[in-house]
Amino acid sequence: MITTAVRTRRRRIVAALSAPALVLTAALSGCASDAPAADGAGAASDDSGAMTLRFVNPLPSYPTWKQIGDCMKQQADKRGADLIQSGPTGQSLDAGAMIQQIQQAVANKSDAVMTFPASDGFTEVLKQAQSAGVVTGTIYGPGGPGSGADYNIGPDWTYIGESVVNAIAKRPGDHVLGLVAAANTGLGKLWLEGVKAAAAKTSNVKIAGEVYTGDDSAKALPQVDALLTAHPGITEIVTHMGTTTPGATSAIKSHGLLGKAFLVAVGHDNGGTEAMANGAANLMLLQDVCTLGKQLVDGVVDVHEGKKPADVPVKVAVVGKDEVQGYLDKGWV
Repeated sequence: MITTAVRTRRRRIVAALSAPALVLTAALSGCASDAPAADGAGAASDDSGAMTLRFVNPLPSYPTWKQIGDCMKQQADKRGADLIQSGPTGQSLDAGAMIQQIQQAVANKSDAVMTFPASDGFTEVLKQAQSAGVVTGTIYGPGGPGSGADYNIGPDWTYIGESVVNAIAKRPGDHVLGLVAAANTGLGKLWLEGVKAAAAKTSNVKIAGEVYTGDDSAKALPQVDALLTAHPGITEIVTHMGTTTPGATSAIKSHGLLGKAFLVAVGHDNGGTEAMANGAANLMLLQDVCTLGKQLVDGVVDVHEGKKPADVPVKVAVVGKDEVQGYLDKGWV
């Protein structure tokens, strides 16, 4: 089997926090209900004098995001900070609810707010938080001066795309890829560009087409079904989202393509392990997400304390069936 362990990069911008406070004008009374906090609390307390952190989790009930939140809580406790989690209820990402919860965290005078910037709308609300003196951290964000993040951590999506394509290219024969992205903007676009650029450098990997799901698991089946219908010669379904797995697996089976077309599963949960076992997937992308979450906490706490955050690489791996368990035993997902 093929193993590709890759070093990823983080882009970081530490912004000055001396800007005058900005009164947020968005209505806060209509915020979605917070999901249960990781420590069972409903709101951050100012009584202890500890730094207060709010993590607006995009999918608190999704296993990988739950693990990230749990690891963040462990690291916050280690750093003497109070971490509270919130997030949209249900199985679908709700960017609007997340933005409202960021605004609520600022109104509650949290010292720092961290989130996954799921749409372009997060940039402005994060900039507003910065202006109010709140340290902002993003996970899987674009980073950079214009992003609204004082600190960003995550794998390089372009490099992830390249890594997946390179692992596929090492397998025998010609490969025709069907791409499934969240969107053709933002991080989805970065990933798509990485896949396409890498494929262009190979002699045996071609791109047939692409579809978008908005990272909504309910849209994966119809979108992958449409992709396979339009391009029956596809040999691999490639994505950057774990939410694609159940729908892609069902679509491959319904088209009678088991053993002919394969999913490159993202993570072992949400059906990833089962897809590898039943032959719907032949490669799996795994990440050390626990370290990712801990480093995000360390970064925002360091910024709050006026320190330069450490530059610790986050790793990903694209592995075959016989190598998956070894990575899972190390806490990768």
